[in-house]
Amino acid sequence: MAEAVKRAVALAVALALLAPVAPAAGPLAPPAAHADAAQVKKLLAAGEQLFEDQEYDKVIRVLRPVTTDAAATRAQRLRALELVALSQLILGDDAAARASFERLLDIDPGFQLTDQSGSPRIREFFDEVRARVLGADAGASAALDHAAPTEAPAARRLELDVRVTAGEDHVKEVRFFVRRRGTQDYDEVAAAFRGGARWRVRWTPPASADPYVVEYYLEGRGLAGEPVARAGSPEAPLTIEITAGQGEARPWYRRWYVWAGAGALAAGALGAIWLAGGADEGSLPPGTVTVTP
Repeated sequence: MAEAVKRAVALAVALALLAPVAPAAGPLAPPAAHADAAQVKKLLAAGEQLFEDQEYDKVIRVLRPVTTDAAATRAQRLRALELVALSQLILGDDAAARASFERLLDIDPGFQLTDQSGSPRIREFFDEVRARVLGADAGASAALDHAAPTEAPAARRLELDVRVTAGEDHVKEVRFFVRRRGTQDYDEVAAAFRGGARWRVRWTPPASADPYVVEYYLEGRGLAGEPVARAGSPEAPLTIEITAGQGEARPWYRRWYVWAGAGALAAGALGAIWLAGGADEGSLPPGTVTVTP
């Protein structure tokens, strides 16, 4: 009997060793992938329409994922945050609206509301959050207007007139940010103060054998350099069509420094003639030279 038990145990052990090993459990399934760029665009368009339809609860549900989606661009996240914050504020959830606006301003401290309702409550609420996030001086706000051509030639100086239409006392400088379409970084140009509430930007589009488009925005800044007003924005810039041009090479005899040297030589020659001849009459007053290219 004992021998039979031993054989049964040995058989059980052998069967256990020969049995196939169950595969180890695989890794946990990865979290759902972020929406792709096309899906983000659809969600944002749906959120825009829901906001127009005053379906504010649905706006928040549809756009909240966009605010953190890696597939969303910076501009898309900012717009989604703005619509979510506005919807929360309209629904009376001030705390949630404040948190959404704070996230928005962390991304872009110079953000300007695109809300078209003109609601004083929305403006005051946003300015209060902005001042809290950016500091005491950030509560100041202003507005810019400007005149710019829709088309300009390359390699020729371009001028834009800028006017501060509100909050003139808050604007201490105006900056022009410009880039060629397709490039990432903006070049920065300081505008010249013309007195009152007026500024002027002077900038020369680079020469090119082919036409191209430049994107730009204007920014008014306060005493501490903080943005207080914008026309356009980094994410939604304005545009100017630039026509092909290489600039006009001036002949050597038209250059100002050549004529400055020629004028000095002529003055010296005339002076020498006048002194040598001792004449007190002539076609040019002593020391005066007029040169016309």
